[in-house]
Amino acid sequence: MEKPIVRFYTKSKMPRLRWATDLHQYFVYVVNRLGGERKATPKKIVQAMGVKSLTLSHVKSHLQMYRNKKRRDSVQERIMRQEMRWRQFQQHFQIYERLRDATEFIQNQRRLSDNKEKTIEFLKPSNKTMEVGHADDGLVAASDGANVRLNSTGVLKGEEKLSLGLTLGLKY
Repeated sequence: MEKPIVRFYTKSKMPRLRWATDLHQYFVYVVNRLGGERKATPKKIVQAMGVKSLTLSHVKSHLQMYRNKKRRDSVQERIMRQEMRWRQFQQHFQIYERLRDATEFIQNQRRLSDNKEKTIEFLKPSNKTMEVGHADDGLVAASDGANVRLNSTGVLKGEEKLSLGLTLGLKY
């Protein structure tokens, strides 16, 4: 069995560079001037910055961290935008449902009101005469050219034991 190859850490000869805020801001300015973090190369950044103590390895490392941070930030921003769109969709859908329910309620109220008016009109005394005749399956009542079939007890066919008011949904 072979021993796994382990790469040992070797300390760089160049001291670690602490990127001060103003140095980092200058770095970002140069990167943007060179076309963004994807187009800017470490060599061009070093040349454009012109800082003597800044080496290519410092810029490579910092550019890599800068790119990774930008990528993470853009992914988080995209996720936040998607979540915000989803919340807006849910809010708009709730508003739509409320409006739909309110519209249905208003339409139902109008229908009930119309039915109530028709029932009241129907129940008003009339001077019209109604002719009643006999048919094989019950009575036939005729008024103004409309024929209505009644059973032997004088109730509309199919509507036995229900009053007109209950059929129309009126409360007494």
